[in-house]
Amino acid sequence: MTYSLSAESAAAFRALLGSRCIDEPERLERFETLERGPRGSTGLALLPQSEAEVGQLLALCNELRTPVIISSGRTGLVEAQRPLGEPVLSLEKLNRPLEFELRDGRRYTWADGVTLPAAGDALRAWWESLGRPDARGARITVQAGVAVDAVNDWLRPLGLMFPMEMGSTSSASVGACAANASAGSNAVCYGTGAHMTDAAWGYWGNGEPAGPFAAPAWQLPDPSRFAINSAHIEPSWGLLGSQGAFGLITRVTLRTFPIPAQREAALIPVADMVGSMRVLKAARKRFGENVEEFEFISASAMDLVRHLQGEAFRLPFSQDVESPLFLLLQVKSADADEDLASALYEFLADDLSLPDELIGYAPLPALKKIRHSITEASNARMRALGGGRLSFDTTTPLSGFGEYLDGLRATLAQRAEGTELVAFGHAGVGGAHLHVLGTQAQPIAPRADELTQLVIDVTLSHGGSFSAEHGIGSKWADEYLQRTDAAELELVRALKREHDPLNILNPRSFGFDRLLAP
Repeated sequence: MTYSLSAESAAAFRALLGSRCIDEPERLERFETLERGPRGSTGLALLPQSEAEVGQLLALCNELRTPVIISSGRTGLVEAQRPLGEPVLSLEKLNRPLEFELRDGRRYTWADGVTLPAAGDALRAWWESLGRPDARGARITVQAGVAVDAVNDWLRPLGLMFPMEMGSTSSASVGACAANASAGSNAVCYGTGAHMTDAAWGYWGNGEPAGPFAAPAWQLPDPSRFAINSAHIEPSWGLLGSQGAFGLITRVTLRTFPIPAQREAALIPVADMVGSMRVLKAARKRFGENVEEFEFISASAMDLVRHLQGEAFRLPFSQDVESPLFLLLQVKSADADEDLASALYEFLADDLSLPDELIGYAPLPALKKIRHSITEASNARMRALGGGRLSFDTTTPLSGFGEYLDGLRATLAQRAEGTELVAFGHAGVGGAHLHVLGTQAQPIAPRADELTQLVIDVTLSHGGSFSAEHGIGSKWADEYLQRTDAAELELVRALKREHDPLNILNPRSFGFDRLLAP
């Protein structure tokens, strides 16, 4: 059903926001176009420029009984930000740094109106005026619409980082990463965006102030339990990890981490995912918490990157290596004098018994370029094949992750003729990104429901979840309603009725339009 905004409601929004209430079609286009999925439609974009204004806007939405679609970095992949006639509430103007606090309590507060390029220089000048004190354990408070890369630009001169690593950090906002509990490629070491958040404030959907909320600092859970699973809401986290279902994050205090003195990485060929998980176990035994990244890349994904990059593509081996799977292992050290490269080589040669020709040691940027080119390469392959694509973001507990992916690959080979599986993701936390590509002769669309059920059935049969880190949104609302147990559904329904009883925020996410129906 498409929502129709009344002229009276539109006038009320304009009275509150003035020129920051946008209705020109050419300016609305970016709010209608998704990173992935069908285009939406809206007649109004609402751009509050302060936290208080967000609260006022939500109160007005409740008074008018007007639902809104939340927009932040617009990098989400589950269609939560797709409007069907509703106004779009964008947090893009909440993009200021607020405060930086050292562990000993000394604080720097940014001036109102500070420009983003000047913010880093101002922080560094303050820190240097104090004699460059130890910044470990510092916290930084920013508005929710600040991009991940901007935070790191400010922190880097102090030897600190906010360690959210993914291909979209130039535009992905820290508030959305916290709200979605996003897991970057180094989640095995630092956890999700929720775990990196020391405090979050905002507003519930009913317009009431919310927070502060915090998630526990990251600890890798027991291998028999999920490390990431956005199909489950943790009520004690409040706004964190709840995907904007009950309220909006407007401000966060982020935990920072020292930039490692050293990092080393290697590409490791493996025969199957079961063997991959043995490598993870061995790496953690050798390097402990200094395993900073543990990603897997299927041979099909690697081939697509090879095709995309052409002559510029290089695998870091002394000879051609064919393997069903590759692992990207990254380790770190806080000791600048440690011979980390030798320690990694000894692990590969001695612990894993790899011959030199199978040790894919290379500079880190070269390996990261391969990893972060997979989605672009998959996009290019999809266009070339002309048969469409299904994309999944699944997870299982680590104890069964290897068997799950090996089993899924075999099942698709048997029962999904004419498709290509591109698999990659966060093996260190049991997260998999799966692209199932069709061809012009055997397109995905006529089989989309059948293939979706197949992938999800296999995932659940291995104790997994159909939503690892990307969230539920409207894309997975049907699956969420059908496959979630009654107790979890009742929990989510109760939270929505308590904090957003009129279903103002993202009304189709989680299937709330049906879950709240009388």
